Amino acid sequence: MILKNKDWIDYMKRSVVFMVIILSVLLPGCANQQRSEGENNMEAYQINSLTKDQKESKRAEQKLLALDEVVEVVAVNNDDQLLIGYKLKQFAKLRTKQVEAKINKQLKKEFPNHETNASSDLKIFIETEKIKSNLEKNKISDNKKLDSQMKKIIKLSNEQT
Repeated sequence: MILKNKDWIDYMKRSVVFMVIILSVLLPGCANQQRSEGENNMEAYQINSLTKDQKESKRAEQKLLALDEVVEVVAVNNDDQLLIGYKLKQFAKLRTKQVEAKINKQLKKEFPNHETNASSDLKIFIETEKIKSNLEKNKISDNKKLDSQMKKIIKLSNEQT
């Protein structure tokens, strides 16, 4: 098919118009996605001071996850207490007492300035996870509320032992 000069120009015009339409539809969608990612980054920077002070709990989580017996860890802390809930591997549950003693010894050595409360009890794990989630969502805004929730869980933990 041989195009004449005028046909060729019409073909190119249609191609350019088609490309402009395609780009005008696709580019705003990409720009919108980039904007939403930027908004998510801004939310990450608007963290309250309680979430920033969770360095000790993050360090405790890393230490316990390094153990072979531990599958999952959740931890929160305030100025003087560290509350940790963890899940053990199935085989490690046969030696729960020994594993708990090992973990408690390691935590007391690693965090001498904090009263450590660690438990493999599922209820403690779930309640600690709720506190951590509320901290991340900024639902807990002051130390008093955090302290009262932690004390409630520590009391529950002590009752079960």
